[in-house]
Parts: sequence; C-alpha cells; structure tokens
Amino acid sequence: MSKKMMLLALSVLSAAAVALPAGAPAAELHWTNVTKFSGTFNGGTLSAKDEPTITCDGPNHVEGTVSAGGTTGTISLDYTECRSFFSCQSGATANTIKTGGTFHFITTNEKPGVLVTPEHTTITCSGIANPFTVTGSLIGTVTSPKCGGSSNEMTISFNSNNTQTQEHKSYTGVSYNLTSQTGTTGTIKEAGWTAATTIKTTTVGTLDCT
Repeated sequence: MSKKMMLLALSVLSAAAVALPAGAPAAELHWTNVTKFSGTFNGGTLSAKDEPTITCDGPNHVEGTVSAGGTTGTISLDYTECRSFFSCQSGATANTIKTGGTFHFITTNEKPGVLVTPEHTTITCSGIANPFTVTGSLIGTVTSPKCGGSSNEMTISFNSNNTQTQEHKSYTGVSYNLTSQTGTTGTIKEAGWTAATTIKTTTVGTLDCT
C-alpha cells in the first residue's frame, strides 16, 4: 500500500539554469523584480486511487528563489502535522514531510500558472509496511495577481478535486501529474495534490504574460 506526497507537491521545486521537464518547449511567463519569496499555509491533501489519503494540516512552509529572467526558480517545502491513519514523514521528524525542486511560470488553459517538479520524495507512514516514493510534476493556477498586475504577493491554487489527478494536467501538449510507487516493485499510480498558498516577497513584482 502507498501514499502520495508533494512536493509536494509538491513538492515541490536546483541550479542557476533550470531546464523544463522533457518534452515541454518554452512558453513561459515572467515574474519580474522578484528574487526570493516565502509563505505559510494550512491544509493540503494527497490522494491516489485505492490508497489512503495523506493530509498535512500545517502550518506548512514554502520558500523559494526566482532565477534571472523571472521564469524559473527553486523551491523548498516543509509540511507539518502529516498523517494518513497515523503519522507520515519523509525524514527523522514525525508528522513532517520535506521536499524541494524547481518551478516554471507557464500558461495553462489561457490562465497564468506554475509547473512544479518536485525532487523524488520517499515517505513512510506508521502502520504501513513499505515506504513509497512520489515523483513527477504538477500544475497549479496563479489566481492573483492577474496578468500585468503588480503585487508583493502571489496566490497559487493546486486542485485535484480530491481525486488522483490534477485539475490541470496539460502544458504545450504534454500531460503532467504526480505519481506514487510503493517500495521498488509496486504499481506506479497517479497522485493528486490539493492546496492553496499565498507567497510573499519583499519587493513588488509584476506578472508579465506577454
């Protein structure tokens, strides 16, 4: 049996020059005048077909950097109070899942979005014999600011409708989703992550969609 987790979501989210996942040509947005961001949010669920759901009540923390040009960057995620039936964790600290990876600002369904590619994250849950590994990518929607808008905050929503697939999966004709695998031989299953967060910056950034 398995569970699924971010990066984390996801995960989510490491070098000065970051490449898009294979098969995705550049069609990116720019978040200008921003180099770093951070945020704290509560709630988040990860689900996969025929598997228990993982819930991280929080407070959950996100930090990141934006690379030159404002299209890509790196991210680190720290989820707390994580559980299925019992505690779930990715390291030595109970109820805590940590991950990181890269992100790209993109356009999805004619709306600004973010494509997050978490690093491989192995999670163990009390009462479950085998650990599971979460990989893949997921797409979120930027709900604020709008294209052309300026702010020192950005709100991002990841929605899986409490199923194993994300609401938005397609970018430039390629389908993206998180996956979860139990042990090294288990069936690879799609996993869905639902959460919303507002990240804040010390400078006012502009979301350039042109």
